[in-house]
Amino acid sequence: MVFLLAFLAFTFGTIIGSFLNVVIDRAEIKESPLKGGSYCPYCRKPLVWWELIPILSFIFLKGKCSSCKHKLSWQYPLVEAITGLFFTFVVLRFFRFSFASLYMFQNINFENILIILNFLFWFYWVAVLIVISVYDLKKYLILNEVLIPAITISFIWRLILGFLISKNSFYFLPYFSRFLGDKNFVFGYYSYFPSLFLGILFFCGVISLLAWTTKEKAMGWGDAILAFFLGIILGWPESLIALIIAFLIGGGVALILLALKKKKMKGYVPFAPFLSFGALTVMLFGDIIIEKYLALLF
Repeated sequence: MVFLLAFLAFTFGTIIGSFLNVVIDRAEIKESPLKGGSYCPYCRKPLVWWELIPILSFIFLKGKCSSCKHKLSWQYPLVEAITGLFFTFVVLRFFRFSFASLYMFQNINFENILIILNFLFWFYWVAVLIVISVYDLKKYLILNEVLIPAITISFIWRLILGFLISKNSFYFLPYFSRFLGDKNFVFGYYSYFPSLFLGILFFCGVISLLAWTTKEKAMGWGDAILAFFLGIILGWPESLIALIIAFLIGGGVALILLALKKKKMKGYVPFAPFLSFGALTVMLFGDIIIEKYLALLF
């Protein structure tokens, strides 16, 4: 059952990834992704159904438009595959809590519905972070047209979820709402709302401080807005772990680019992908990271 759901999640993720490509491409030309069907970005020929199959169409067409034969960007299959992969990770993350997930499907109640809604938000957050990251890689800009609505929707949901948790004696929901699972005690105990607001203050505060002190040479204010969004998603102490991962991976990549002479010391490296990667790592593998950390200590 888990394998089937993972396969369906990957397939669904590639379809969503195809739509994310449309969002990214049309954001560049200031066109609504909901307006009209898909078309070739070069000759603008409308695409037929067999040209819209995620990943497979790119392979079948050998990476070229069927009409103008212009070479297509690898962005299209990569975004589709990455989205499918992360959607699969979300499903597997859910079923790591097998005792709770099996119970949920046998007993549908208010708490279980909230757990399912919360995981649907995980899919939404994955999609938003992929769009933001790819657009930043291409344009060195944060796509606020996607990010600002995501901040609003996510903050409202987190407030509603916190209110419901505080007013009800839920058994599983508090566990599912934290990315470190039952290992949060490593950093001390933080109830829902202190964790939420401390995560926002820390993540956004650190990036904002870097943007201000370096006059946007190390970080931009767009990165600070993204950090605000990530603080909403993660809370504390998850924000701390995500930021550490982002700096380690980002710093490593920057050093490699310098060594290969792909970037100069004063060159700008888009940091949104690294912030997003850090957040997604904690979302999907936070409990595993803490378990391995504890195993090393003890």
